[in-house]
Amino acid sequence: MITKRWSLVVAGLAAASLMLAACAPADDSQGGKGGGSDKGPVTLTYWDFLDPSQNNPRANALRENIAAFEKANPDIKVDLSVVSLGDMLSRLPQAAAAGQAPDVFKMFTPTVPQMAAAGAYSPLPAAASDVKDWLRPVNTLAGPDGKQVAVPYEYRTCSLYYNQKILDKIGATVPKTYDEVVDVAAKAAAAGYTGFGTGFSDTDNSAIIATFFDCFMSQVGQDIWNKDGHAAFAGAKAAEFGDFLAKLRDAKALGSSVVSDSYSTVTDGLANGTVAMAVLGTERIVTYGKTNPDIKWTALPKASTGGQTGATIGWTMGIGAGSKHVDAAWKFIEYMTGAKAGAVMATGGEVPPRASTYKESYFSTPEADTVKSIADYVKSNSKPHAYSDNWIAVASGLSHAGQSLYLNGLTGKEFISAAQDAANK
Repeated sequence: MITKRWSLVVAGLAAASLMLAACAPADDSQGGKGGGSDKGPVTLTYWDFLDPSQNNPRANALRENIAAFEKANPDIKVDLSVVSLGDMLSRLPQAAAAGQAPDVFKMFTPTVPQMAAAGAYSPLPAAASDVKDWLRPVNTLAGPDGKQVAVPYEYRTCSLYYNQKILDKIGATVPKTYDEVVDVAAKAAAAGYTGFGTGFSDTDNSAIIATFFDCFMSQVGQDIWNKDGHAAFAGAKAAEFGDFLAKLRDAKALGSSVVSDSYSTVTDGLANGTVAMAVLGTERIVTYGKTNPDIKWTALPKASTGGQTGATIGWTMGIGAGSKHVDAAWKFIEYMTGAKAGAVMATGGEVPPRASTYKESYFSTPEADTVKSIADYVKSNSKPHAYSDNWIAVASGLSHAGQSLYLNGLTGKEFISAAQDAANK
């Protein structure tokens, strides 16, 4: 990760965690804090944002995989709590400081360093280094000491989604550059659609605008932070991202409620045919193929500089701070990221992170073609990069600056400067 000074809050939580650890008795039978021979029945606490009780492909796959793991490991039970990303970000540091972190939890790639700096992770066991077939490098999933704290659960990157029916209606072809996106979006807006869907709400950790920004910075080769971990992206390359948004605003191609629109607003708009285009993560491709076949996807448009390579992102799995069941926790993580579970996960549209998974029989069937094409795209059109421990501050800064861009007429350059200033407060 990028080294950055810890905030007083994080330092306070770390100090509280140390005091609690000092007062707690050692558990030699489990190898001490963070150890664990895991002899006898073990119940793992697990936080996941997915609710396996729901009836959708991703939830069904999660439920099936947990049941299969428990069947294969009868001495290990998994106690799952459904926790949103926003709640995880606020609750994990507190839980770790109180010695109550879950044994295993999922975390979104950009926020792994933030949670590591807050002391939410236990180090991965030595056995984790035996896994060598990750499709993308994993060295960026590290804590302040540079040691790896998480492994990929699934991969995704950004792509351009478009409604082919709308483009046909307005006589437009699929745009190849961001300037062409503005032109097509303007035509779609004139026909009564939202030309380009995005949102400046910070209610969901500014997910849609922040992910788009992350991929755009990768495209143009602009670092988001300096070596000290401070946001330092303001400049000509990042200003092009702001200019793109300003041009969409001036073309009246953004949604009328863009200041409060979120990820779900845009994904719903694409699904119901009211949004012509959007840049989203590849995790929606399989779902749209089933719910609205008019929605197609393609590589990111080109900026004036750089190429079409976005950021490699996705959900990860790690072991909670102070877990007394590290061995069992790693066994669960290894299973959930392994070949059999990955094949089941792929039926829900997620891209498995390990090469061995693609040797499973499922990937020889026509049903797997879409996931394989997404995996190929992620491998060829994305690249992992290091994050600082203030991603949420960057994301929030982008949301607030976006609101000012739309409501107060900021230029693209002013938008980028405002976002950077907010991130560094």
